Amino acid sequence: MAIKIIFWVLIIAFVIPGFIFGFKKLLGHKDSIAAFKKFGYPLWFMHVLGFVEITASTLLLFNPTRIYGIAIFPLILAGAIYTHVKVKDGAKVVMKPILVGLHLLIIFLFTFLIPGICITGL
Repeated sequence: MAIKIIFWVLIIAFVIPGFIFGFKKLLGHKDSIAAFKKFGYPLWFMHVLGFVEITASTLLLFNPTRIYGIAIFPLILAGAIYTHVKVKDGAKVVMKPILVGLHLLIIFLFTFLIPGICITGL
């Protein structure tokens, strides 16, 4: 039972920021607009990325679709790492998507290596 609680805490701790940052991009928050202009990306890409982040976060919540969310996020994180390196952001900024990726890896391992963890969903 304790392992399932830990698992769901990990999922929720991943999904809530995914929703927050996804909606900031989708709705065109001023910080997101400034970041995407700094990165040199078009604003339509910001909105698409926000939609994809919200979708992938939602997919993580349900057992039958979790693998799709797990598959989408590494693409987003690789793009984030590339972008931060490209614009020469500091190591602290580059490390954020790397740490998020490690969090996702832990969710992946819980999902597929611990027997019975996926039996109970929302």
